[in-house]
Amino acid sequence: MTTDVKAAGLSPGIIEALSIGNLPDVEWQSEDDLCDCTFQRIGMWKNPYLAETLEVRLCCIWAKFAEVFPDMVRTIPGYFNENTQEWITQPWEWNGEAEMPKAIWYRHLARKLNRPLAEIRAEYAGKDELRPKGRPQRREIPFLLTQGGMEFWINFG
Repeated sequence: MTTDVKAAGLSPGIIEALSIGNLPDVEWQSEDDLCDCTFQRIGMWKNPYLAETLEVRLCCIWAKFAEVFPDMVRTIPGYFNENTQEWITQPWEWNGEAEMPKAIWYRHLARKLNRPLAEIRAEYAGKDELRPKGRPQRREIPFLLTQGGMEFWINFG
């Protein structure tokens, strides 16, 4: 141990973890594009009193479950729209308020163009300017106008 580590006031457990390389240098996040799963999901449970965190790439585990239990997992080639009670089989165009996340964009293009994700990822890496931009939604601001004893609500958007 160096004097710098001791001076930093790190616990013996942290010093040991640092020395054997157990602390991750890459942070997992949903839509981080660190795996090929369609629906990227990360589970994290942490407890400061134990100084321990359990991180699980749930999407990858689900993929392994599907291999072991193929009769219990199904991929449906469509999106069930609960508002219209119908199946949608074509990918929607982006209508989000923020720019489309890169991982979703790659998967969107792969599905839309019927090409492998790895091929799309390689072709579109560094082409962020092509990613669908967000469309901020119009927000109506109600305003109460009182005139001659009458109230009028006016929406400004």
